Parts: sequence; structure tokens; C-alpha cells
Amino acid sequence: MAPLLGIQWTYGLVVFLLSLYSLNHGILAVVFWRLRRRHPDVTPPGALDAPVTIQIPIYNEIFVAERVIRSACDVDYPRHLLEIQVLDDSTDETVDLTRRLVAEYQAEGVSITHVHRTDRRGFKSGALANGLAQARGEFLAVFDADFVVPPDFLHRTIPHFGDPRVGFVQTRWSYYNETASELTRATALALDGHFVVEQSARSWAGWFLNFNGTAGVLRRAAIVDAGGWQDDTLTEDLDLSYRLQLAGWRPVFLPHVTCPSEIPEDVHSLKVQQFRWTKGPIETARKLLPRLWRADLPLLVKWQGTMHLLGATAYPLIVLMTLLTPAMVLAAAHRPSRMIWPLSLYFFVATLGTLICYASAACWRGGAWWARLVRYPLFLALSIGISAHNTLAVLEALRGKRSSFERTPKYRATIDGPAVRAARYRSRVSWSLALDVVLAVCSATALTLAIQLGQYGAVPFLTLCTGGYCVVSLYALSHLRQRRAGTIVIRTATPEAELASAELVS
Repeated sequence: MAPLLGIQWTYGLVVFLLSLYSLNHGILAVVFWRLRRRHPDVTPPGALDAPVTIQIPIYNEIFVAERVIRSACDVDYPRHLLEIQVLDDSTDETVDLTRRLVAEYQAEGVSITHVHRTDRRGFKSGALANGLAQARGEFLAVFDADFVVPPDFLHRTIPHFGDPRVGFVQTRWSYYNETASELTRATALALDGHFVVEQSARSWAGWFLNFNGTAGVLRRAAIVDAGGWQDDTLTEDLDLSYRLQLAGWRPVFLPHVTCPSEIPEDVHSLKVQQFRWTKGPIETARKLLPRLWRADLPLLVKWQGTMHLLGATAYPLIVLMTLLTPAMVLAAAHRPSRMIWPLSLYFFVATLGTLICYASAACWRGGAWWARLVRYPLFLALSIGISAHNTLAVLEALRGKRSSFERTPKYRATIDGPAVRAARYRSRVSWSLALDVVLAVCSATALTLAIQLGQYGAVPFLTLCTGGYCVVSLYALSHLRQRRAGTIVIRTATPEAELASAELVS
């Protein structure tokens, strides 16, 4: 009996810790709705008389490099105040493409330079630091290769720096290929929860938020004051933005200003992206949490910063909960120690915070919000399904293991018709696929056991787990077949489709 009680208490502790993240989602949603009317879509008055440098870090982006460079050169801003840096660390023919484009625009009188490194030291942060040393702009706008710079971007962001305390301005991402598949729809819902609700609430409440590494503008003086770009974490943007705010600079988030981008269309590319976004915050937490708690800041600001930086620890808890559930079902079958119903009820109520957060994001965007929200169960299943892969990222970060920056493959995807392209930039198959299969079998076994023993309180969670691990495994196997064939099915863009999709997602 004692081992069974130990399992139940451990399970209950895991459920409680997981619930904290969901409850915090609910808090952010409440803050979002309470403060949204105080922050209308208004650009402060002010003349555009500050020199700006647009930095475009690129590494082997043959499919999307031209699009972002041309959009940067078409930005509406006084020509004598605008500089464009193509920070190209590529090792393939992307270098030839970007050099040709730079030379073409230089001949037209555009102030654009091509900066090519061969060692890739520091990866993206190294490229940005190298560009900063050569830039003449007072403000630095950063755009990754799969993004497009809206023509009015600088008109809507630079005036906010009229407040000398503002260190960076971040805008919201939109997505060319949101409707390409159920995977991209669910991913878009997840990103909307972050950009629409979380970033807005943190900004409006005066809590710490992150510069997302692209589609934003930083003040040069703030970068220097905070210690510059550093490469000791996988999320150099999160690291810099926290150091910047610890130095006293204020962030601004603009949910009404959107920049079109591309969502990964296969699960392995999504895993590559999620690995960085999971490991990097934990590395940043190890680096900066002590400084955050020593800072002269309100307790609520410190708590929210902690929840933000440690959010990825939810993934190991999900894996642990999955592994404990079969034993929990067996323990709950013994009448003297039956706890699974109250724990399941508590978990369901607690997860309403996450549902409210993403429902708020879907409603705020307007239109057919219910069509987006209906993907919420798939989003939950995918979050569970990639938990094994992200747990490996958390464990590496906690151990202090360094890893190289692995880019997310981009293929100039959009909502245009499907096409087949050589999968030259396809992401590698992760060993976590084996863990996904093991956890799928574990969850399916526990689900069967729960039904046979009448422990129906565990059925909803186990159904999500089984579905999530199975869906991720099937997506991965499908991608593996394409990888072996040397091609990948995507949706390639035409200029007309890109224009239409940009209008749609904005």
C-alpha cells in the first residue's frame, strides 16, 4: 500500500506543478482583457529623422533570401537615413544570390551592404554583433530570412522610441502558410497565444517580455548598455532582452503591427525550432534568474519573469505524468486509495486557464475565430507529443551542455497550391522519435487499462497523450519517407499568392 500511496502523491505533485503554468495562462488572459482598451493601435507623433539599419541574418536560405531582401529595400523610409545589412553566413549558392541582389540595389542607389563571414562564430548572435560593429543606425531592425518587411514597418515602430526609456519594440508575427495543414493551423494557434495574449499582457502590465529575434527594432544604445549580443544561450534574443530590461530599458509590444512569416510544415522542422525555443530559455534562466531576483523590482515582476523563463519545464512534467499514469490507474483501482477522480477534476479545471488564453487570442484576431479554436485539442495533443523531444532539450540545458544553432528549414511556403521541392535543407530525424513511439505505447496501454478497470477519470488525459504521441510519430514517419525520397511536399509561393496571403494574415 505504501508504494501505491507514494505514486499517488508524486502524481498529485506533478499535476499541481503543471497546473501552475495553466493558471498563469489564465492570469495573463485576464490582464490582457482588462488592459487592452488602454493601449489602442495608435502610433505616437514624431518625425522620422533617426538613422536606421535593417539587419537580415541569413544562413543557407536560397528559397527565401531574395524575398526578404527585396522587401527591405522597398521599405518606406527616408533613403538617406536607411541602411540595409545582409549578414550572410551561408556556405552554399545563397551567397551568390545575395551578392547579386546587393549589387543590383547598390546600382540603384540603395544603401545596402553584403557582410559575409566564413567561421559562423556565435551563429546568429555573432552575425548580429558583427553587423552592429559596422552599422551606422541608431536603431537596428532585425528580420529573419523567412519574414517579409512591411512597407510601413518603420513608420509604425520608430516613433515609439520617442520615449528615451524604450529599448526595443517587438511586433506580432503572422503566417503565410497558416492554412496549409492541420499542423500549421495548430502551430499558428500556439503562436497566437504567445503573441496576442502573453506578449501583450506582459508589455501592458510592465512585466518582462522577450524580443523574439525578428520583426522588431532595438535601440543601439540599449544593446551596448546591456552588454551586447552574447552566444552562451541558444536564444540570444531572449537573453539580450532580459539583460536589457534588467538594465532599466523598457520594452514595447505592438500586437496590431504584423509581419508575415513561415510556419514549419513538417514535424521534424517544428522539433528543431522547438528544441531551440525550449533549451534557450532554460539556459537563460540559469544565467539570469539570480540577477532577476537580486534586482530592485516588484515581487510580481520577478515571479512572472520566473514563470516565463521556466515555462519549458512543463515538458518533463508531462513525460513524468505519462509514465506515472499506468501505475496511477492501478493504484486508483484499490478502493482505499482512490484519488484519480479528484486529481483529474482538478487538472481539468486548472487547464481552463490555457484554454482561456488561446480562446482569447482566437477571438481577438476576429473573423472565424471558432475555426481556429477548434484546433485547440490538436494543439494540446501536439504539445504532449513533442514533450519527449523538448524534455531532452531541458535536460541538456540543466546539465549545461552546449549545442550548435540548428536552423529551421524554410522553403518559401504560402497558402498557394502544393508542390514538391528538393529537400536540401530538410531537418535531420531526431532520436526522440523512438521515445515518441515508446510513450505512445505506454499511453495506449494505460488507456486500455483505465477503461478495463473503470477508471474513467484518467481517460481524457490518456486519450490526449495517446493521440499526441501517435500523431507526432506518424508525422515524423511521413517526413522520414519524404527525406529518403530526397523531396518534400510544401506549398510554394507566387508573388500574387504572397500578396494575397499577406493581406489575409494581417
